[in-house]
Amino acid sequence: MDEIQRLIWQGENDQVDFKQRVTQPDKIARTLVSFANTRGGTILIGVKDDGKVVGIDPEEEKHTLELAANFYCDPPLLLH
Repeated sequence: MDEIQRLIWQGENDQVDFKQRVTQPDKIARTLVSFANTRGGTILIGVKDDGKVVGIDPEEEKHTLELAANFYCDPPLLLH
């Protein structure tokens, strides 16, 4: 089982969050800041709350995440 499958199997918790899509940078920024201010975390985009993988448009989602991390977070966050 690879790392992503393991995270999905374990479900959401204080360090893992599932997002079906990222369409509003101001809202995802709240999650980014929350993880940055605690022990960190992983956001799996393209995964519904029930763990079903639905897929994404990677370029669109990446753009929204970068906007959230750079514009809505102070200081800006580095995404991995």
